[in-house]
Amino acid sequence: MEKLDCSAYDVAGSIEEMIQSGATVPVYVSGNSMNPFLVSRRDIVYLKGLCDAELKKGMIILFRRNDGQLVLHRLHRSLFDGRLLVVGDGQVECETIDKAQVVAAVSDIERKGKKFSADSLRWKTAIFFWQLLMPLRPFIMRIWRKLRKIRRSKSYGASSSDNNAAYRQ
Repeated sequence: MEKLDCSAYDVAGSIEEMIQSGATVPVYVSGNSMNPFLVSRRDIVYLKGLCDAELKKGMIILFRRNDGQLVLHRLHRSLFDGRLLVVGDGQVECETIDKAQVVAAVSDIERKGKKFSADSLRWKTAIFFWQLLMPLRPFIMRIWRKLRKIRRSKSYGASSSDNNAAYRQ
């Protein structure tokens, strides 16, 4: 698959048209609100259309905010008045949207070349426990970001020292 360098605003209309025509559309994740489960510019989500009856707690949905922005968040719960509470995996504050704002749902996820179903038991189990930990997310995410920073600095440090060694010879 060829990776295009364009913003979500550039292709939003095309994505919605393809989904409405029944296609499953692969899209690279962009942004950090779904960390640690979906990582920006690494993971690909496969979007498909859905009907209201298919909306289930824990599923990842694509919706359009009132300002027109397309956002990928997890459905936290349905409210009695028919509205939905959604939240990013790396966030603690829920956002309320109308069902009419939902554009698509994630059917599959591709990570580092491996594709798996968003309905797989392993994925759903991880999500179940992550949702239980919502009050602890700020603390968990702080640790996760620090570990990522350390891992990146070590990998960059190794490559730069290798380059320095090659330069000295």
